[in-house]
Amino acid sequence: MTMRVQTKKILAPFRWLLSASSFVVFILSMSAAFDMGSLGAAPYVIFAVVCLIASILLLIPETVKPTCRYLSGLIVGFVFPDHKFSKPALTYSLARRYIEHERYDDAINEYAKIIHYYPGETEAYLGIISSCSLAGEMRLAEKYQKKLKSCSGKKLVVVSNVENS
Repeated sequence: MTMRVQTKKILAPFRWLLSASSFVVFILSMSAAFDMGSLGAAPYVIFAVVCLIASILLLIPETVKPTCRYLSGLIVGFVFPDHKFSKPALTYSLARRYIEHERYDDAINEYAKIIHYYPGETEAYLGIISSCSLAGEMRLAEKYQKKLKSCSGKKLVVVSNVENS
């Protein structure tokens, strides 16, 4: 470690102690100013504000980096939420909408995505089989029928609380 880092680590407890005492002086000065209730309280208020600012400034070296790291994590999580999820939310609404509008190829793609991320979804297999049949893709429908039959030995899940909007 360099001499500067060692000095910072040694001075850190003193800064915290000085900051805490400055904050106590701030509270005592403000309570004295509130008890006065006249223009004579102005110097106490000014001194209290200076003590508050000093107590905040004394803590900056140890608190800014962790605070910024925490706040930036919240902002990134809000703006870019997918980086935390390994798979998208389970929803059949887009695939069903494509079928309503006779866009069978798009419906097949949506059901294929659901099967990719949720391989145990029986409803997705049934949806892709019917979409393939409607699109005239009989080989693809047979392929997914075989996959459905091969998965029937495993535990298949039908989720009823799927997001529909």
